[in-house]
Formats: sequence, C-alpha cells, structure tokens
Amino acid sequence: MVDQIYKDMLDSLESYIVLLDSDANIVFTNSAWRGLVILLGCNAHNSWIGRSYLDCGDVLQLDSIAFKTLIHDELRLIIQGKQSKFVIECPRSSIESKIWLEVVATSVMYNNERYVLLNHVNIIQRKADQAEIARLTIKDSSTGLANTKGFAEFFKNEWLRSMRSCSEVALLVVEMDPVEVSQRQQLLVADVFSKHARRACDLACSLKDNQFTLVLGHVNCLSCDVIAREIHRELFALGMHDSDGNSVNIHIAFSSATPTLIDDPAMLLDSVALALDKAKKASASTIVSHSPTIVFKQSQLTKN
Repeated sequence: MVDQIYKDMLDSLESYIVLLDSDANIVFTNSAWRGLVILLGCNAHNSWIGRSYLDCGDVLQLDSIAFKTLIHDELRLIIQGKQSKFVIECPRSSIESKIWLEVVATSVMYNNERYVLLNHVNIIQRKADQAEIARLTIKDSSTGLANTKGFAEFFKNEWLRSMRSCSEVALLVVEMDPVEVSQRQQLLVADVFSKHARRACDLACSLKDNQFTLVLGHVNCLSCDVIAREIHRELFALGMHDSDGNSVNIHIAFSSATPTLIDDPAMLLDSVALALDKAKKASASTIVSHSPTIVFKQSQLTKN
C-alpha cells in the first residue's frame, strides 16, 4: 500500500523521475519519463527497468560520452554515501531543442537500502529567458544596436577568428558634433549603420549618444575607405542640425589589420582612437584613417 502511494505520487509529477539501485540500475520510472523518451525519439514500449542508467546517456544527450563521464563520477559519490545530492545541467543541449535537462539527484534510504532518486527537469524556458536577458544586456536600449559590452565581446571574437583565418578585420567609428545628439538623430544614424552590417562578421554598435562604430570582418583598409565615404554621404543626406540650426559635423575614423599571434586587439582600437582624435580637430566633417603601429590609449572607444 505504501509503495503504491509513493508510485502514485511520482507518477503525478510533470518532471521525469528515475530511481536507481546501488549498482546504478533503473528500478523505477514514472509516467512522465515515458513521455520524455518519446520526445527524444525512442520507442515508448521499451522497458528501462533493470538497465544501467548510464545507457540513458545515448538517449538524453548527443554528446553522451561527456554526460556519462560527468554523471558516473557524481553517482559513485552519492551511492558510496559521500554526498547526499548533486545537480547537473546536461551538456550540449540547445535552445532550438524542445528539451534542455537539469538532473537533480538525491540519496534515498528505503528498507535499509540506498537508492538514488533522479529528477530530470526540462529547463528549456529558463535557458530561453537567460538567453534573452543576455541578449538585452548587450543591446543599446535607445538604438537597438550593440552597446559597449556587445561591442567588446564581438570585437574580441572577430579578432580571434581573423587571426585563425589570417584575414583582415576593420574598425570604423563615427562621432558627431555637437555631443547632444537627439534621440531621433540617433535612430537615423543607427539605421544607416545597420544597413552596413549585413554579414555575420559585421556588427553595428552605439558606444555613446554621438558615437557609433562598425566591426567589419574580411575588410581591408581600401574597402573600409569606400564604406566610410558611403556612410558619410548617407549621414550628410540626413541633414542633421543642432538646436541652434547648425549642421552636425560628422567625424569618421577607421583602420584595419590582419591579426597575428603577437598582436593584441588594443592595437586596432588605439589606431582608430588616434585617427578619431585627428578627425575631431578639424572644424568640418572629416574622414581619417590610420595604420596600426604602436599602442595608444583607447579612451575614445569606451563610455565614461
């Protein structure tokens, strides 16, 4: 009677329950577990009772070797009584899947025998929420472009990718005077930059209210010069003016490099910062480039 009550309780749960004996063999699965194996492409009529739980690794994970190794060590400790609980998030899951499992294991004593209760929880919604939060933290709320954090992460990855492929990467920055650029003007400029970030190796960013940048993979200095002139022409066509009716000056700086193992991404950042300093000294709209040589301070490409 007691056993049936326990069984009914476990069958009523939405999470996927498996009970293991001291040899890590399955002695019980609840009704939800059968639904899980169907979602994972297995025959619902196959019995899991008496099978080693480690055999489930081939079903639960594409990368079953990593999963088996991880959970084998944890199970050994809990069966030996060296720990009473562990939590494992299954590796190599993806948000595109319907299932992303977290396994919570608990030591259970019954009739003087030690068992392990494994509670498999589908955390796909939690992972999707986390991914959305991460996406929002690298976006500028005003323009929808990548913010300083998003820029830093993407630029570092693109630098490393360019190093591996021995390809060039370019960085272009636009800064507008006066500093007080209206939100409407920010959105207009953001639209121009978005049009020039068409590929996976490109990224348009908003670093300040009046400063925007493009990371351009597989683009050399000559091609970047063409892009800079196109952007200048498109921004000039917007006819932006300050509150006093004066035209907004558009300063563009760019540089490119082919990273090597001895190079640091700061080299390209500092090169563009130097070009931007020079461009801003002009009283009118200016385009300036600079070839990376030595490291200068990179304050121009960070928010205060």
